[in-house]
Amino acid sequence: MSKKEEILTIAAKHFATYGYTGISLDKIAKEAGITKPAIYYHFTNKDELYEAVLLFRFDRLLSHLNDKVVAKKPVEKLVQYIEGFGEFLQQNSCFAAILAHEFADNGKHMSDVAARYLSKTLNLLTSILNEGIEKEEFAIENPMVVQMMIVSSLIMHQTTKELRKRVASFVEGYEVMPEPNIEDFAKLLARKMIKLVRKVP
Repeated sequence: MSKKEEILTIAAKHFATYGYTGISLDKIAKEAGITKPAIYYHFTNKDELYEAVLLFRFDRLLSHLNDKVVAKKPVEKLVQYIEGFGEFLQQNSCFAAILAHEFADNGKHMSDVAARYLSKTLNLLTSILNEGIEKEEFAIENPMVVQMMIVSSLIMHQTTKELRKRVASFVEGYEVMPEPNIEDFAKLLARKMIKLVRKVP
């Protein structure tokens, strides 16, 4: 791992834990075993570092989804899209928390470049939904709403495990079932989403 990659990895962990405003370059430099000016050799400021952290993951997310969505039928493509998103969050543990912070801040610290990369996942989902509509397999749905339901559900799963346990422990008459891992949760979500968008004869 190069020093630049190490900085990106450490920064991602800090952004995931504290959000954009909760960290300083001094803390990142200290954990990386370098001086703060050494970070400026690779990134001009915190904004540029944060953008690099997001772009690094958005680029790989899009590549992962494009590799996953290989089916011929729109229904299968939608399943692969959702399950692929879940797989990526499983493999990139910091990413869900970073997105949770960013969504809570209404994208305040996300650059236009990063937002465009994020929009490419919506473009992919939209193409799947439009293909399903054209083939009369899907009813017309708002792609942004479908995307919100998918992404927010997966992010909540990844970032609220301890909270869910606490809340469930206080609910009377509620049998706490085994927690599904992210991949099983994504499969369950995919089944629910297919029922939602499928065109009823």
